Amino acid sequence: MTNLSRETPPDARLEERVVSALVAAGLVRRRRVWPWAVGVAAMLALAVGVARLRPTHGLIAGHTYVVLLYEDSTYRPAPAGHQQERIDVLSRWADSLATFGEYERAGHLIGLGEGGLGGLFLVRAADDAAAARIAASCPFTQWGGHVEVRRFER
Repeated sequence: MTNLSRETPPDARLEERVVSALVAAGLVRRRRVWPWAVGVAAMLALAVGVARLRPTHGLIAGHTYVVLLYEDSTYRPAPAGHQQERIDVLSRWADSLATFGEYERAGHLIGLGEGGLGGLFLVRAADDAAAARIAASCPFTQWGGHVEVRRFER
């Protein structure tokens, strides 16, 4: 077997000629590496554009008020396992305020305290009357309790 002649290597340009002929005949397509990079760049540009063009609801001019939610003797606690439903109702209310720039943040108090204060919202309003209207729209009172609003000074 050692006496057999070795194969001669093919012409270096043979592969390119064969691929070109197959491409010309429509039997194969050249594999391009760059389209994925263009796709990624387009997605990034779209994400940045959406983030920049999305309307941001800044806070309205005016004052900050605190809406205090009191769990007094008329308050009816949520049945076992239904607290999240109440949180969702209050969250939707806060989201509706945010669309008009009237919502800053919400919170609840931890620990025992006097007076049954169960939670609070910081809201923005042009004046005391507007703040009173916001507080009156709070769905918390559907479960009893009462809502107060006071101007918040930093």
